[in-house]
Amino acid sequence: MTATIALWASIFLNGLAQVLLKKGVGHSSDQGGAHAGWWFSLLKNGWVWAWGLCFVAATALWLLALSRLDISYAFPLLSTSFILVALLSRLLLGEFISWKRWFAILVICFGVVLIAAK
Repeated sequence: MTATIALWASIFLNGLAQVLLKKGVGHSSDQGGAHAGWWFSLLKNGWVWAWGLCFVAATALWLLALSRLDISYAFPLLSTSFILVALLSRLLLGEFISWKRWFAILVICFGVVLIAAK
């Protein structure tokens, strides 16, 4: 696997992990959060386990990418996950995203294109 593929796979899995975690904590049986039962419900939640697996895989791929790429190149590209999270939260969670957020995402996209072009 090339470092660039590892980088983009890490970014994708990191963004996906955030949406999976939101889905997991949003479906816990007791969302009060004050007592131990809430924590145990999270441990039994498949969405939270999926988040954990994506997070571990994303971290491993990130380490691989960083071993071969400049951090000044790789780290700014992490902002791409903001775009992915916004899209997935709209599509999978039904969240509303205002035009101001979409505009900010467009600005991020422009910066990512500038960085990725080297």
